[in-house]
Amino acid sequence: MGQAKVNMVIRFLKGMQVDKVCSLGEEDAKVYVDMIQKVIDDIECFYGDELE
Repeated sequence: MGQAKVNMVIRFLKGMQVDKVCSLGEEDAKVYVDMIQKVIDDIECFYGDELE
């Protein structure tokens, strides 16, 4: 996956985090935000060389 696609996926996932907070509230969205952050962290770790 190229750098542009990786960045696009990460941007999308960060947008999902914001949507969860907006729709559920900060407290109720915490579990989902944390799960999505783990996915973002995994993507950044796996594709780290492409992000530089």
